[in-house]
Amino acid sequence: MARIYIDKILVITYEHEKLREIYWQKLSSHIIQKHENTKFSKHEDVELILFDCFNFLVNEFKEIINSETLLPFFLYIFYLHEESIKLFVKISAGYSLNQISESEFARYRRILKLILEQGCDINLGWGKFPEGKEVFEMDEKLQKLLYIGTWIYEFADLIAYHKMINESREINFDENNLLQFSWQHHYGIAYKNLFPTLSEDYEKAVFDENAIEELKQAINQCFEIDYNIAGQIIFEIKKFHNATSPFQTIEPYVLPLNLKNHFPISDFLAESFYNGLSISRKNKMSLEDVVRKPYSTERYMYRPILIYNIEGVDRALVGKEKFVESIYVLATNAINWNTIPNDWLRNKGMMKFISRKGNTHDKILEDKIEAILIQQNLLYSRNIKTFKQHNKINIRIDNELAGEIDYIVVNINLKTIFVADSKYNKARYEAVGYRSDYSNFFKTYEPQLERKVKWIEENKIVLQEHLKITNNLSTLEISDFDVVGVFFINTPSFYMFNGNYKAITLNQISNFVSGNYKLIELNYNQKKFSHPYFRKP
Repeated sequence: MARIYIDKILVITYEHEKLREIYWQKLSSHIIQKHENTKFSKHEDVELILFDCFNFLVNEFKEIINSETLLPFFLYIFYLHEESIKLFVKISAGYSLNQISESEFARYRRILKLILEQGCDINLGWGKFPEGKEVFEMDEKLQKLLYIGTWIYEFADLIAYHKMINESREINFDENNLLQFSWQHHYGIAYKNLFPTLSEDYEKAVFDENAIEELKQAINQCFEIDYNIAGQIIFEIKKFHNATSPFQTIEPYVLPLNLKNHFPISDFLAESFYNGLSISRKNKMSLEDVVRKPYSTERYMYRPILIYNIEGVDRALVGKEKFVESIYVLATNAINWNTIPNDWLRNKGMMKFISRKGNTHDKILEDKIEAILIQQNLLYSRNIKTFKQHNKINIRIDNELAGEIDYIVVNINLKTIFVADSKYNKARYEAVGYRSDYSNFFKTYEPQLERKVKWIEENKIVLQEHLKITNNLSTLEISDFDVVGVFFINTPSFYMFNGNYKAITLNQISNFVSGNYKLIELNYNQKKFSHPYFRKP
């Protein structure tokens, strides 16, 4: 069934086989016509076809969206999205889905946002919220968009993995001339065995518990307003025009005017506050970029005010559920990584706030790591900029010598010195996000860690003296210890499977520094594979 109710909340699904017969056939015919019906395994050839598939489906999605010229369709999607937030809150509180998987539900919500964003580009006509037969016709159209959107995101991930892994996939066609994709080499076995192990690593990650309140306080101080009142203004205006409908639109220009009636602030502050929460044809991203750059703040995910052009006039559509969700997402997915809406970057106070958060958020992870090391009763030193020396000048390393070292951990029993960089990385759940981290690790983090490891290897005696002083030890001998570079990370990253250094999640740090960490060993074609797992044999 396309319509299901989960705890009395409507969710639209799609009939996979029915839609596959239409769109997978069209896609396969397009690829055969452009590339021919044969097997493709060469890295460059596969990548080209993956991009062609992605672009073909993007155009199919756009064609359906652009055929909508009236507001009711987008009101219906808006309603479904508001309902999806209610269900998401229940899931976050422990409610278990049984009719669809959590990943399917997450994708459903993502595609609803995608549709609503694209509506900003269309010159719409007025219309009421749909009823009766019209709703079921919209369900049919939405099913198509859900199927195509699912595959748009799937191909974006296939491309991202292909960018990270040499010859990750091969392409051929079945007896019905339909496209098929499969892993090359041992990669399928590696993916199947490794990725299911990540769930506990995500669950045990640390997060900034104070982020939401800190963001609200920063908004209040920097914009000289009360965030809660600024939100209430929107819904009071909607209620004034229509006391019963959640779909009442308002003209965007009235928002800063009303905000100024409540607070003695400048036009700049009032306008920039609401502009930072608005998505319109002026600042929205292309559909392609939304999918392939999912962490930009120029998206409905972070901006709860949708501005549609209806019969030549801009109108703002805002949902209560989305307004609450956006501040949560901004606080948990953006500010700790020096990211806020571009319109707020012109506010010096907000710039200082995110700069402070960006500079201090690593401490959240590092404090957790320190608690683990204390529990393990290991020798360690944290945030090392200088090494203390007996009767000598301290040696400073937060320069061209090595750079500040987040953690040095010594396990006497293992005769090992761990040189660790901690990375409070953003939680990623898809290959597109993984690729962003992956690039940073290889291009920036690895060379930095390599320099630090090399310096410690050449200066064990310096470290030995430092540890004796800082731990009040009379004797310590580590000159013959192994030096191991490692990244301590908050949440899983694809780099942890394929990096030149180990990347250990918070969940596994205790096992790693105590010597109890076990790498998964894979068997494929009578050969054994271990870390790094995704390297071409």
